[in-house]
Amino acid sequence: MPKREISKVGLFGIIIGLMGFVLGDFVINRPNRLASGQGLSVFEALPVWQWGLLGTGFLCLTFVALFPTRKGALAGTLLSPLMILGLLWTQGATASLFMESGGPFTRVSIGSSLWIATLGLFIFFHDMYQRLGPLVWYRLFLACVFGMGLVCLGLSGQLNDVSLVLEFANRSARFFAELKAHLFITGMSVGCAAMLGLPLGVMLFKQKRLRASAFSLLNIIQTVPSLALFGLLIAPLAFFAAHFPLLRQFQIGGIGWAPAVIALTLYSLLPIVRNTFSGFDTLHEGVLEAGQGMGMGRTAMFFRVELPIAAPIILNGLRIATVQNVGNTAVAALIGAGGFGVFIFQGLGQAATDLVLLGAVPTITLAVIADQFLQLVIKLVHVEVEQ
Repeated sequence: MPKREISKVGLFGIIIGLMGFVLGDFVINRPNRLASGQGLSVFEALPVWQWGLLGTGFLCLTFVALFPTRKGALAGTLLSPLMILGLLWTQGATASLFMESGGPFTRVSIGSSLWIATLGLFIFFHDMYQRLGPLVWYRLFLACVFGMGLVCLGLSGQLNDVSLVLEFANRSARFFAELKAHLFITGMSVGCAAMLGLPLGVMLFKQKRLRASAFSLLNIIQTVPSLALFGLLIAPLAFFAAHFPLLRQFQIGGIGWAPAVIALTLYSLLPIVRNTFSGFDTLHEGVLEAGQGMGMGRTAMFFRVELPIAAPIILNGLRIATVQNVGNTAVAALIGAGGFGVFIFQGLGQAATDLVLLGAVPTITLAVIADQFLQLVIKLVHVEVEQ
């Protein structure tokens, strides 16, 4: 890594984060959960030593972005998650102060400052991590540090007075029920799409005459809006449920989890089929000839040569489908499927921002966790194939 090469992406992230930190509302003090409230900047909400310490952290990261080295990148990837934890800690401390001085209905919401600062720090972190190269162990270490930090913050009670946490405390049982529903719909749809899409992708690789029509159909399905597709499935599923009592025993009907799973399965087919086809299409003729020269039959060639080489690209299709479905599952709450979309739409109806965030933040978190986990699996499979 050139020692004097400026990290433009990392510097951009720091500029975004610092602007949000300085110019945005750090907290919003509300007399109750539905009132608009008053926004306070970081300079108004925090003591000098707290905002000064966080500002110093931004300056350190700016220096790393201007003069990036390998050691600097290591320090930056460790400092940026710690700064996010520091921002959360100061949010909790500020919320506790306002709750003590306010009434029992006072709510202290997270302002735009934290979200924008976190976005900037994430951009910086991602750029620095890319500069370090494929250090799988270090990614696991950082995930453990950040996860343990969040757990410690939660168990310490530091965030208990933040309005978002209060919304969670009031709906904890419902939250975990919707988490289960969200994971079920996402997992079921991706699993069904994989069972259909993987064989279909292999078949399209073998049968050239079917490719154009099959990909055209999948592209058409992908362009249909999710709500429209949910609506189109209501009538036929309601008809089948009315005429087949066995379906009703499994809660299959015009609304609920069934149309959500079917629609999201159809949405997931295109990335899975396309990447499966692309994975096999990139096979080099020399590799295939070498396998044939070793006396491998068609079955052995597929499982020992073709599939392992195509596996990273196929897994990338599963990654895209999984992340896509995590987000689309939230929309399925409109047809009674459950999931975190329940909180999002309830919050929109009540004009309760924190209730919206109670559904949006876990949805984003699930998508990021799924993306990072599957990227890690892809890297491990890629390393195994190279060996």
